[in-house]
This record gives sequence, structure tokens and C-alpha cells, in this order.
Amino acid sequence: MLSRKNSIYGLLLVAGLLLIRFNPVAAQNATKTFLADAKVWKGPGDTIRNMLIYINQYNCQFNISLTDTITGTTTLYSPKDIQGFSYIIQDETVEYTSMPNPTDLGKIFLRVLYRGTYTLYQFLEINYNTPALSFDVYYFLWKDEWINPPLTQKFERESLLSHFSDCPELEYKIKTGEYGLSKIRNIMTEYEDCKLTDEYEFFFE
Repeated sequence: MLSRKNSIYGLLLVAGLLLIRFNPVAAQNATKTFLADAKVWKGPGDTIRNMLIYINQYNCQFNISLTDTITGTTTLYSPKDIQGFSYIIQDETVEYTSMPNPTDLGKIFLRVLYRGTYTLYQFLEINYNTPALSFDVYYFLWKDEWINPPLTQKFERESLLSHFSDCPELEYKIKTGEYGLSKIRNIMTEYEDCKLTDEYEFFFE
């Protein structure tokens, strides 16, 4: 069960290769696709400008590539070098931030799905041993540190209840199947406004 006094455990969505637009610098390498309307920041108020951002879907949790639109110089940035980056696709702003790896030492880029009392992050682990590219999805919660366990599709109901069962309304929706990981943003919003309690328990046949 997730307590508001508790600490938190760990998240990222790996970006696919997106063909949005090229400029002459980007056109030098037709095998790369660059994201338009992207921002990269080293810290608050410290945005890297005049850059094209390239994300490799196989390793973007570990680094991104920025190409200077004036000089054509390309620099690789790791989660130790920058604080985060964002881009817009289909009218949605996708944001990644540099965070401590929830399962190991070091830092990785995790996708931000929700910010509130808790921050929800998403991480996609690539399956390299399958014929087609596939991912295992993990969701992690943060409040001063990672909250364990992560939310996973494999143990969807169990992992959701382990964090949100102290909210009776959410417990009911999760147990009846109305809410699952596809509604994770709804869950986070409702949990934020929920009157938490340990006094209720719902039973189903």
C-alpha cells in the first residue's frame, strides 16, 4: 500500500523513430530521424538551443544525440549531462527527465506521465531476443525516492492494489476491472484527491 509518508520506487517510454522534418544538417544522414519542436535543458532556465534532437529507440534511456543546426556538429548527451528533454507529437508534449535508475546505480532517462504529490514515470525495457521489436512496460512512482514495487502489466491488478488500495473508490474500480494500467493517469489524478483510509475493504465473488 502506498502511504503519503512513504518513499517511492520508480519509469520511461522509449520513443519510436519519428520522421517529422529535416533541415540541411539533418539531411546529411538520411538514416536518422530528428524531432521537431524539441527542447533540451541542462537545468532550470538553462535550455540548449539551435539543436536538432535525435532519439535512438534502442538506447534513448541512456543517451540522446543533438546536432547543432549552424555548425552541423553532433554531440551525444547522457542522463549525467542534461536534466531532461521534451518534444511534441500529435499535439502531446512528451517529456523525459534524468532520474536515478530505479533498479540499479546510475541515471537513465524516464518518461514523465504524471506530476503531483507523486510523480509517475514509465520505462520500456527492450526485448532483444525476439524476432520483432517488443517492450516490457514498467511504471514507477517517485516522492523523494522510488516507491517499490513497480507497476507491471504482468501483475496489473496486484501491483495497482499494492499502491492504491487505501483509496476505497480506486480499490473498487481496480478490483472490478474498470481501471487498469491503460487508465493510469486517471488513477493518479483520483488518488491525488482521494480521502485515504484503511477502514474499507471490498469483496467480490
